Amino acid sequence: MKLPYFLASFSLAVLALQLMPVALFSQAGTGTIRGTVTDSTQAAVPGASVTVTNRETNIARATVTSSAGIYSVSALPPGPYTVTVDFTGFKRWTGTLQLQVGQIAVVDTMMEVGSVDTIVEVTGAAPVITTESSEIGDVKTEALIRQLPLNGRFITNLFNLTPGVEGGGNPRVNGSKVGATEMLLDGISMVDRFGGGVSRVQPGLDTIGEFRIETNGSQAQYSRPATVTMVTKSGTNEFHGSLFEVHRNNSAGLRARQRQDGNTAPQLIRNEFGASAGAPVYLPGLYNGKDKTFWFAAYEGFRQRQRSFTRAAAPLPEMWDGNFDQVVNAAGQKTSIFDPLTTGADGTRTPFAGNLIPASRRSPFAAVMRRVTPEPSVAINPFLGQNFDGFYPNVTDDNKITTRFDHRISDNDSLTGRFLYTDRVLRQEGGRFGAPPVGLANAWGSGRGDTKIWSTSIRHTHLFSPTVLNELTLGVQRNGHSSGTLADFTNWANELGVPNPFNATGWPTMSASPFSWSSDNIKDEKLTGYIIENNASMVKGAHTIKFGGKFRWEQNNVRELQQQQGSHSFNGAWTSQYDPRGDQRLPFTGTGLADMVLGLPTYLSAQNNRGYFYFRQKELGLFVQDTWKITPRLTLDVGVRYDRWSPYTEARNRFVQIDPQTIANRFEVVTPGNVTLDQITDIPASQLASWAARGLTWTTAQQAGLPGKLIAADNNNFGPRVGVAYRIANRTVLRASYGEYFWTMPLSQMLQTMRVTPPLNLRYENNIGLDDGTATFAVRTVPRPEFNIGNARVDTEGLVTIPIAAQSGLLIDGRNWRDGRSQSWHLTFEREVMRETAVRLTYLGEYSKDMEQRYSINQRESEFNYVSRTGQNPPGNRDLMRPNKDWNLHAMNRTGFSKTNSLQAELERRYSNGIAFQTFYTFTRSLNTSDAGGFTAGNGTINDTAGNIAVPERVQVLGAPDLSYDQLRRLVYFNSANIPAHRVRYNGVFEMPFGPGKRWASGASGFARHLVGGWEVATIGEWRSGMWRSVAPNRYLFGDPTLSADERLSMTFAGRPQRLWFRGDFDPLQASNVDQNQLQALVPVDRGQRVLRPVGHLFDNRIPLPLANGTTRLTTIEDNVNWNARNFYRGPGNWNLDASVYKNFTIAEKIRTQFAVDFFNALNTPMDVDPNTTTGLQDLSLQSNDPRIIQLRLRVSW
Repeated sequence: MKLPYFLASFSLAVLALQLMPVALFSQAGTGTIRGTVTDSTQAAVPGASVTVTNRETNIARATVTSSAGIYSVSALPPGPYTVTVDFTGFKRWTGTLQLQVGQIAVVDTMMEVGSVDTIVEVTGAAPVITTESSEIGDVKTEALIRQLPLNGRFITNLFNLTPGVEGGGNPRVNGSKVGATEMLLDGISMVDRFGGGVSRVQPGLDTIGEFRIETNGSQAQYSRPATVTMVTKSGTNEFHGSLFEVHRNNSAGLRARQRQDGNTAPQLIRNEFGASAGAPVYLPGLYNGKDKTFWFAAYEGFRQRQRSFTRAAAPLPEMWDGNFDQVVNAAGQKTSIFDPLTTGADGTRTPFAGNLIPASRRSPFAAVMRRVTPEPSVAINPFLGQNFDGFYPNVTDDNKITTRFDHRISDNDSLTGRFLYTDRVLRQEGGRFGAPPVGLANAWGSGRGDTKIWSTSIRHTHLFSPTVLNELTLGVQRNGHSSGTLADFTNWANELGVPNPFNATGWPTMSASPFSWSSDNIKDEKLTGYIIENNASMVKGAHTIKFGGKFRWEQNNVRELQQQQGSHSFNGAWTSQYDPRGDQRLPFTGTGLADMVLGLPTYLSAQNNRGYFYFRQKELGLFVQDTWKITPRLTLDVGVRYDRWSPYTEARNRFVQIDPQTIANRFEVVTPGNVTLDQITDIPASQLASWAARGLTWTTAQQAGLPGKLIAADNNNFGPRVGVAYRIANRTVLRASYGEYFWTMPLSQMLQTMRVTPPLNLRYENNIGLDDGTATFAVRTVPRPEFNIGNARVDTEGLVTIPIAAQSGLLIDGRNWRDGRSQSWHLTFEREVMRETAVRLTYLGEYSKDMEQRYSINQRESEFNYVSRTGQNPPGNRDLMRPNKDWNLHAMNRTGFSKTNSLQAELERRYSNGIAFQTFYTFTRSLNTSDAGGFTAGNGTINDTAGNIAVPERVQVLGAPDLSYDQLRRLVYFNSANIPAHRVRYNGVFEMPFGPGKRWASGASGFARHLVGGWEVATIGEWRSGMWRSVAPNRYLFGDPTLSADERLSMTFAGRPQRLWFRGDFDPLQASNVDQNQLQALVPVDRGQRVLRPVGHLFDNRIPLPLANGTTRLTTIEDNVNWNARNFYRGPGNWNLDASVYKNFTIAEKIRTQFAVDFFNALNTPMDVDPNTTTGLQDLSLQSNDPRIIQLRLRVSW
């Protein structure tokens, strides 16, 4: 979107708002000061005048106490305030406090009888604990944002310093899914609607005044289970500003070496720089905005040049020369390759002598692929371990501009406007999607990203009366993002000699098991959200009532040019041996790389893409909240919220679906409403005719009896909120709450899969491996000349033949669609233990349901179940084992759920007398059936364990037991792989007690005064237990494989130092530098005695089953649900310490200079990687965290 159109769109939104009635409370990050005014007898004082004044802008707000003596002043920007209370016959009461973002600061006053000219002054009037509201929240002030050692100036790096938050910018809060957290900047959502996390480019760190994260118990003005509220800085009555420069590099020991770095730390040059300033608007001779009109502006830049490390498996040179004698797995099993030209009448073949392909048989194509593939950097067999270490140039440039304007129109009206523009460019030559040769800058494995974000908001606050306030917010957020690889602009298909019917640029994805040459799709996203929000608050007696709502209109346009340049596969079938008795490929025969050397692919394709998907959705939220101060000690919060998201629509009616009611017997798609397929634009007539010739039919939602928009609206999102706060004593409070919250899923969970649903998409294929419609064609057939690379073609002209293989797509069961729903509760004890210091103990729980859940539908019956049931070999066309041979679908419904229970203990001191700190411990048990991360497709398999898992069908479980869907769903319910059981974090800022005005050396003068004074230190540290992990799905447990710390042996295996984390499956005789007796006691040489191993007498996961003809067939069980426990052991834990040392100088009365040195991973502690899920071995030549990095900072402030 061009900027003029962007502003025009915003103007239209403003105009639309003028036509709406003002009825509705904002989430713009403002705070509230409220309290009760009493006399010395604790009787309420009604009608007292209360004035709240911002000490930086001198802007005041006045109100009066209610009949119950209660006052409330809301919509206040964070900052320092003075509260003044006046009433005839009483002394004037004055208190000061620092109001934080989103805080409800309780300032109770006890009036003393006397003259109004006599003043009672109180400093730090608001208590450090939360006494009259029930939410669990955490605030990071400007001082902490600026002072804490941040490894990267990204505000999301501080999110994890809130108890219960994991994942930073893609947060999982108290076990909730990515996408269930709202992130607001001045009331405008910064959530990337596609991925569910924060926008890809974040606001500048120096522009954030404060931020607050509410993790549980939020009142009804918030829809999501958790909310991050950020506010930009504003100008004040003084001209304040700053300049800064942050630098790090790899020279002079500023960056230590990682385990994998070798002898020299790789290149790292990083500069972050910027300036900000704010003041009253002043136009000489025309206008002086002191006490009335203020501006703030900031620029931040980021420049990074580094080399990024990648470790990968690369074919040995002798393999490219045709020698496959070293194809062996960790258990010592060798793979033989067979000559496809020797295929006999029964399909069997003769092996290549010595596993060597003669030079005369090697394809020129393999020589080309060899040139774009790295050579091994270490002498390790790639079938045993990764043997290539590469360091790739990685360039990032980032610019951010922020402006803000605040104007006091009158005593009753104020206006705030904010504009943010960010621009990021990323270029990485390798290591992003694979490992090309270093120096090949425009090939596979590289990455690029171009991001531009505009965000603007306007907020108007109007005071109808001293006790009634209205706040109106308008906003627009525009996220533009283009990504792909550096190969996107090179015609690689033509250079490689592979089919390229569309003459497309970019790298054609290729795989030759077990190697791959991967790339990324060209993807363009233009995500726009228009927001109108209005909220009101009023005080009536003992009640403070808030009510309001918001309307959000989303236009999200996404385009993925998926594999238009081609996707090709060499799966090893041509060099495999055929088993005539079982009509299957024999294990440990054939490899994809050998097929590639011969130039014999099994699959070639090029894809026609539908272009942009124009996604549209509307969001409406309404709420009412009553805070009732029942007694001076007891406060009750009661509220309700209603949220509604309109059903998903596509502007051109291309939201095509598959009917779950007819999938078993129809190859059919459904279009929205009564729109017929021929009415949908952008589908080439030949493409539609080709699908029709394949047998695809179509109908409309109206004819099929489905919801008109194919997804039913969820109109029942009523969320009650109840909270209570009981002040046991002046410094002790007990709080509790219960609430229901709602959210809608990230678009990536849907759009990345449904893009292939026919007939909008057509992958033109030459499926050579299924040439006769059977899965074993390439295993038992002599290859014809037209199958060779260089001869093989992909036909795209006119009416094309679409293979009989089952077709891909996404089935969304929208008949009973629900938005994500979370029920959360907590019980909290808080006590102020010393000045500005409080302890908090919390139990909290969360139950989420109606989440998106991948499930299996129309899947193949497992071979074991089929053979057991029929006594026959599976059919050559394995898709005949599906109820409907034409569909091979991913499917999604709304049956996912999660349960989390957590204990939290926190000790926190607000910044006072030069000291601020926070430390907390969390114990969390979080289990779920669905836990896809942000910016992922969400596709899952029945044996996945990392969050993307599909509920199996009965026919995918050994023996096909009669289990209900709920029982099958329990098979995918286990510990979250993304949330540790135990977590300790701490942070703090400490002024050293030396120099003028301090405890020691206060009398120092001259040079000594500058030397000993002005020192500060800051730190962030953490420890966590290991993440929950599983063993490989193609291995089976026959006991408990876990080991205690003192049982874990160190050794050398596959040429690298390793540690045995659990008893896995590998040949212990291949290990060295270890006591073999101890090792073999844990991992026996006899594979049949190992705790983790494949099943079957050949250890190939095949079990003998009798056939009806009296023979026996060895039948795989790998396509069944694995019986292993999931996420049952913990991987390696982690601990880290970051620290900063500051020296402050005063250049002039109002100019201060600060020099800082940051130490990230200060103790240079490596974090071990997870063990291999098959062998149980942990590669000790790798670490998953950065080494110690020393960063230099300089800031000048005035």
